[in-house]
Amino acid sequence: MTQTAESLLDLQDLCTNATVALFIMDERQHCVYMNPAAEQLTGFSLAEVQGAPLHDFVHHTRPDGSPYPLAECPIDRAAPANMQEHGEEVFVHKDGTLYPVTFTASPIRREDRVVGTVIEVQDARGGLAREREREALQRIGMLIVQEFDHEKIVQAVTDAATALTGAQFGAFFYNVRNEAGESYTLYTIAGVPKEHFSRFPLPRNTHLFGPTFRGEGTIRSDDIRQDPRYGKMAPYHGMPAGHLPVCSYLAVAVKSSENEVIGGLFFGHKDRGVFTEEHERVVETLAAQAAIGLNKASLYQEALFAKKRAEQEAADKHRLYEEAARANEAKDQFLATVSHELRTPLTSILGWSHMLTSGKLDGPMAQRAIETIERNARAQAQIVEDLLDISRIVSGKLRLNVQLFSPQPSVEAAVEAVRPAAIAKSLSIQMVVDPLAGPVSGDPERLQQIVWNLMSNAIKFTPKGGRVHVALQRHHSSIHIVVADNGAGIPQEYLPRIFDSFTQVDATSSRKHGGLGLGLAIVKKLVELHGGTVSAHSEGLGSGASFTVVLPIAPLASAQAQAAAPQVSAGSYHGPIDMNQFSLAGAVVLLVEDDDDARNMLAAILTGAGAIVETASDAESGLVLWEGIRPDMIVSDIGMPGMDGHAFIAEVRRRESAERRPAAPAVALTAYARVQDRMRALTSGFQMHVAKPVEPAELLTVLSTLRSWRGG
Repeated sequence: MTQTAESLLDLQDLCTNATVALFIMDERQHCVYMNPAAEQLTGFSLAEVQGAPLHDFVHHTRPDGSPYPLAECPIDRAAPANMQEHGEEVFVHKDGTLYPVTFTASPIRREDRVVGTVIEVQDARGGLAREREREALQRIGMLIVQEFDHEKIVQAVTDAATALTGAQFGAFFYNVRNEAGESYTLYTIAGVPKEHFSRFPLPRNTHLFGPTFRGEGTIRSDDIRQDPRYGKMAPYHGMPAGHLPVCSYLAVAVKSSENEVIGGLFFGHKDRGVFTEEHERVVETLAAQAAIGLNKASLYQEALFAKKRAEQEAADKHRLYEEAARANEAKDQFLATVSHELRTPLTSILGWSHMLTSGKLDGPMAQRAIETIERNARAQAQIVEDLLDISRIVSGKLRLNVQLFSPQPSVEAAVEAVRPAAIAKSLSIQMVVDPLAGPVSGDPERLQQIVWNLMSNAIKFTPKGGRVHVALQRHHSSIHIVVADNGAGIPQEYLPRIFDSFTQVDATSSRKHGGLGLGLAIVKKLVELHGGTVSAHSEGLGSGASFTVVLPIAPLASAQAQAAAPQVSAGSYHGPIDMNQFSLAGAVVLLVEDDDDARNMLAAILTGAGAIVETASDAESGLVLWEGIRPDMIVSDIGMPGMDGHAFIAEVRRRESAERRPAAPAVALTAYARVQDRMRALTSGFQMHVAKPVEPAELLTVLSTLRSWRGG
């Protein structure tokens, strides 16, 4: 050993107890001393490196595995450059592992000459770990500020905690609430694919897991298999078969600001003693951050739920409002339709009654008047009976005269009842009846009513020259009654509600077919009272329709019930009127009315008052007549097929204006007697509005007044 080296050894007493690693090099950059801290850091003893370049032992390889030449080493440049060097480098441990260090290399001067180098080295692994921890916490903090999704928050926390602790795998079990406020548990995994845990049940309230889920404190174990709480619960008594091996174990509860446990972080490693007190502190810090994030995400989710509930409530209120509006509109439409259907036959009944009582009808006209009154009275009675049937059905008061009977006579009677109407429209009725179909248990009169309603419907909606087919057949343990036609058909969108009360494909004032929309509803209810079903089928408009009634065949037994008979109340009428008091002599009146009976009755009234009457059965014919006769006054129905009364009078007014002709006074006749109906009639071009049933005196008074206004 040289004198310089011996003199340098005098520093040994000062360095032995230093906590940092110290190396002393001579002027040749050979190591002459390393303190115990340096030996612990590098894994080498002083005897192994003394007298040789330190670089060759601890700094010979770069992190990428390539050689690190001595000439490029900043530590060994300090003495030759006579200046201090410091920085960060990566050392090679005796066992071959690389580890980061920070260093300061200072030249040792004596008598203005550099005689060696003292090197201070500190292990940077702890600093890097703290830096990684700081970055992770900062990253998680930023995520919590920006993110509102539970899953993303817990996955980020689990990934960060697994990496910082060096765990083989980590799991985060957490509680969330659904829209109904019900709590359930979800989980996420880090370190291994989720499939490793998907076949195992969620952690239960066992001796080992329970303390974490109850928030009783952190559990850290170097070997969990030695913990007295391990393996106490059936059915596994430890790890389930196929579970990843766990020796080192760390579990931390995640608590809300109200100290409520909302989840748990669990980490495992197959080796012993992996987790340290520092790891425990890091995970507890991340758990606190996770609690903040989960609480914020839950508040946000609850806000979304509340918004959705508010939107749903608003939508429900809007739907209820629209339903109420539709129901109100349907009610108004129904009342208007009932008014129309009741007032139209009343117009003929009252009109002809007045004509009869006036004594001005000869024998044939009087007989015609009586027949018309009877026909319209029967039509009105049928409307009332339909309304009563619906009322009885809804209130549960409809009673059946239940007996065991063959359905054939009921079907044939219904067909014969509508045959005159079919003949009037030149319709052919094809009937196929199986005499062995039956017996059924029920009311034969109500079955006849069912078939009559279906047949009446088919005849109403089948054009002249069409065909209606009726079949009664047995199918296994039931009978099928089918009524089919080749008429107007049913749009597909109406089929699901064709049996609803007051349903009509065309409910406008210009509809071609009358009725309340009760017939099929009554059919459905009566069929159901007989324990059967009814269905409708149509390919669409113009393709006809078929209705099938299915009734069960009755066992050989009968039941009796007594049906209540409806009572009919009599109406009243006014006395005869003096036609001579009305000044309509010589007035040319154009009468437009689609109902034959009403048109004939009104024409008779007007003629009896001295008017010259020209009649039309629809608006188009009325326009043709208007061009030819140039009437003094116009009387027009509102509800007519095709062009209704509103469109008719509007066209008349347009033509009058184009030809610069004075407007002929016009009276609207309508069974639609609501305020808005009267207002619409007046704004369309009519001067007066007379509601059906028409009182002859009222109509004649109105026309006389209008004629006097016009001056003549």
